[in-house]
Amino acid sequence: MTGTLVSLEEYLNTSYEPDMDFVDGVLVRRNAGTKQHATLQSIVAGYFRDLRHTHRVIALTEARMLVDPASGRHRIPDVLVLKIPFQRGRVVTEVPLVVVEIQSPDDNFEDMVERCFDYEKHGAGTILIMDPDKRRSWIFEQGTLRLLGDQIRVNLGGSVAELSFAGMFAELDLYQA
Repeated sequence: MTGTLVSLEEYLNTSYEPDMDFVDGVLVRRNAGTKQHATLQSIVAGYFRDLRHTHRVIALTEARMLVDPASGRHRIPDVLVLKIPFQRGRVVTEVPLVVVEIQSPDDNFEDMVERCFDYEKHGAGTILIMDPDKRRSWIFEQGTLRLLGDQIRVNLGGSVAELSFAGMFAELDLYQA
């Protein structure tokens, strides 16, 4: 991993464009998304936004999240879902119910898996990777990626919701015409 060495305090008090992860004292570049990436990110966040009243959740996009308090490691998932109420502050410190990473063309497999390990270690309930180009979705469980079908049931803190990948990819297709 190559990057710029900075202190945790500097990271937390600096805005980067685009924002960066903070891993072991080093700023780590996040690959900028394409239009497809951004559109799918919006669709996923919108899906969870629609559940805010019925399931008492909130979806945040590109929010800094403390994944390891001991090292100060921070990641910035594409979408994370929290139970309402949640703690206010500049950085997400609670454990998300769902984390969704949307694959960018420049993302490599090792980096994506490393991010998933951080989310799993932090205790995230469901960790998903979605590929807008190949229209595929995976779940990361116990250190393993498993290819998913058209839908999955996700636990939203005591209630369950059906997440339709087929529906989200179909909606993405509407914007690609």
